Amino acid sequence: MVPLSIQKSNLSMPQHIKDRINLHHFIDVSIRLTTEKNASKLLEEILQVMMSIANSDAGSIYSITDNKQLKFETVINKSLDLHLNGDSDNPIDFPNIDLYVDGKPNESAIVAHAVNSGKVINIPDAYAVLPFDMSAARRIDALTGYRTQSMLTLPLKDHTDDIIGVIQLINVKDHNNEIIPFSEDLVTVARSFASLGAISLSNSALIKNMEALFTTFAQAIALAIDEKSPHTGGHCKRVPALTLMLADAVHNIKKGPMADFNMTTGQRHELDIAGWLHDCGKIATPDHIMEKSTKLETIFDRIEFIDAKFEIITRDLKISFQEKIIASLKNNNPIEVKQLERLLDTQLKQLNLERALLQRVNVGGEFLGEEEQLQIQKIANKYELKLNNEVIPLLSADEVENLMIRRGTLTEAERDIMKRHMDITQDILDVLPFPKHLSNVKEYAMGHHEKLDGTGYPKGLTKEQMSVPARLMAIADIFEALSAVDRPYKKAKPVSECLFILGTMVANNHLDGDLFAIFIESEIYKDYINEFAYPEQLDDVDLSTLPGYTPIT
Repeated sequence: MVPLSIQKSNLSMPQHIKDRINLHHFIDVSIRLTTEKNASKLLEEILQVMMSIANSDAGSIYSITDNKQLKFETVINKSLDLHLNGDSDNPIDFPNIDLYVDGKPNESAIVAHAVNSGKVINIPDAYAVLPFDMSAARRIDALTGYRTQSMLTLPLKDHTDDIIGVIQLINVKDHNNEIIPFSEDLVTVARSFASLGAISLSNSALIKNMEALFTTFAQAIALAIDEKSPHTGGHCKRVPALTLMLADAVHNIKKGPMADFNMTTGQRHELDIAGWLHDCGKIATPDHIMEKSTKLETIFDRIEFIDAKFEIITRDLKISFQEKIIASLKNNNPIEVKQLERLLDTQLKQLNLERALLQRVNVGGEFLGEEEQLQIQKIANKYELKLNNEVIPLLSADEVENLMIRRGTLTEAERDIMKRHMDITQDILDVLPFPKHLSNVKEYAMGHHEKLDGTGYPKGLTKEQMSVPARLMAIADIFEALSAVDRPYKKAKPVSECLFILGTMVANNHLDGDLFAIFIESEIYKDYINEFAYPEQLDDVDLSTLPGYTPIT
């Protein structure tokens, strides 16, 4: 870029030299459009170039707020030695300018008039008799002691012809440092640079809108999954929150194996998006599996059906014994009657005990041992009942299979269906055209069910094949599931139990021990529990007996 000092004598230069310098500026700014990521910075540089070319004493940039106001973004005034902008140590405290007053276009501010009319406004002398209300400019002059004379106001239009901002130049000077009006040639040059400013603002707005749209889309998918499964409704919201908590702790650690890990703002954003999308495949998981809160639940909890069958067996047992008791009474055998009554009472109590056992194991909150599995099988083989002249066992084969689930509420077949959510997640992420700066989202999101020893799913990756963000998301996903307070089939676990399970997984080479140590020592779990769970879950944790934990040195 040509130094600003060279441009002070621009007006006295031959026209062909001025044209060449202006063209150089224009090309330089055009190139910067593709390289400068900070639109505000580029727009301020464009303003300075415009002031230099025009030999203008002052200039301002305005943006348009959502509530229809003009906001000062940059204010430069050489005579007043003033240079203010929103990103500097000299913030702008000027009030916003309303585009409309009482529902009508604001006629008392030239910048507002330029926006409302969409026209370039070139005023030779702000204090002359004009078709515009210049009272606002005069009031500002009265406060600052400045004299506004020539003024050029240019609305910035985007690709859809919407006005997205304003650039204003004040007091152009000739080579004798006298204030003169803006010539038509200067207006043409200023408009060309203003168009570049509009492109810069428009590009920035489009990128921000695209980012906002994609982020909102990811959150909307998570919201749909949460609504689909109210019993795990907060999972898709809590996992990204906990993931970022742990990621920030890993980023900030200055000792141990993870001391060299650094995460840029862009990578953190990728991880956030990945957190929201990590379970997006569950949108296709059948409701009856997502919502299976007990072992026998399908559309309804079939324990009620088994209860009904127990009622039938109880009734039939009573009827059978009553017939025998009546026969004994007819035979005048009171001793046999007493024996039958005691036997009936014993068998009814046994029925109630077996019924209570099935009701308890149906919940699926605790590990089911071999002894209980044998009892279930014995009950299944022990009783029969007659329905519609058909003799059926008390428990069907499917009911037995579900009741004998050792942990949780899902059969192996149902677990396979649930695991398929990762295949569907991959299909969804494969379809999404991630831009380059979000290219890691898929890898981060797909890693939360992988294990360091390669026994996880869906790809069976090992530690060396997984990034740090993917490995830490696995810890966040599991801790959230263990500590969750909204699971209908289990109580919220205390932190000591959650950490013990995580530590056991570390010891079994399923989770990353270095990340687990940071999770412990940064006490992220405490912050998370206080914000998303029940504070009473924060019980004492004996780190000396915690498996998988090695203090960071």
